[in-house]
Amino acid sequence: MSQRFLSLRDAVDWFEVTVSDGARLPIYEAGGAQSVPALLVGHANGLAAGSYGPWLRDLARDFRVFAFDARGHGGSSWPEGPLEMVFSVDRLAEDLAAIAAELRGRLGRVPLHFAGHSLAAAAAVRLAASGAPLPFDRVTLFEPPIFPPRQAPTYPEATEQQERLIRGAARRQARWENPEALLAYLRTRGVFRSFVPEMLEAHCRAALKPDEAGGCVLCCPPAVESTIFAVHRDADTWQRLPKIQEQLHLVSGDPDASDRDWVSGAMGGIAARIPGADLTVLPGTGHMMIFQQPDDCRQLLLRTV
Repeated sequence: MSQRFLSLRDAVDWFEVTVSDGARLPIYEAGGAQSVPALLVGHANGLAAGSYGPWLRDLARDFRVFAFDARGHGGSSWPEGPLEMVFSVDRLAEDLAAIAAELRGRLGRVPLHFAGHSLAAAAAVRLAASGAPLPFDRVTLFEPPIFPPRQAPTYPEATEQQERLIRGAARRQARWENPEALLAYLRTRGVFRSFVPEMLEAHCRAALKPDEAGGCVLCCPPAVESTIFAVHRDADTWQRLPKIQEQLHLVSGDPDASDRDWVSGAMGGIAARIPGADLTVLPGTGHMMIFQQPDDCRQLLLRTV
């Protein structure tokens, strides 16, 4: 196991969970005192636990912080099969439940909170919509991408942007000379230009693993990232939202931004459909808010957890 790629290389400890279909998911302990509440952090599609490294270290001042690589990302492994089944929204939700159960067993009565971003946030919503109680004391979800139905006013915007993500992810360059080459490319591209520099640097280190040719390859293969975008577009989670009985704290980017992500525009509707949800809007941010304003996101967690 010492040869496994680990996306959070400076973790104080790590272990893994093997789930029912054989996928192996690394869980990292990022730091923090054992006497304080625990916080599990889940990442967005195409990223990894290590992408959030600087933020996790900051959070460890107040929490005992854990993070994980979702299937298809970071140091995880996953079984063969049709990608839309291996990476279905229900499978991702089941993974989150298995990770939480493992942590609960290790932590005993210590409170366990969850902060999920995008992909991981959607997994928590899907799990809550199944009717089972969420295995966390408090839940904060940064823009879960719950795709709206045809009759929703945000549907045309969501469809256009999501199709662009699906196509763009499928064409993504998989091999790079090193993380520095990826960094030089991303720092001039799209939303990555708005990232705090140390967060972008952490992401480039976490997103690539060494390959046999002496270079690096994306930990999340383009076909996997593209499929995950597609299965979230096609999921029926929106229709299930009224069934959720959990108290969820939702966080949205700026819905009034001219270049907003569709999720930011849909967050008001998502929150309105969940009986126990409350919504915080972070002005001046978008879907990647943790990378744009990490300290504001940390402060928000301190106020709500």
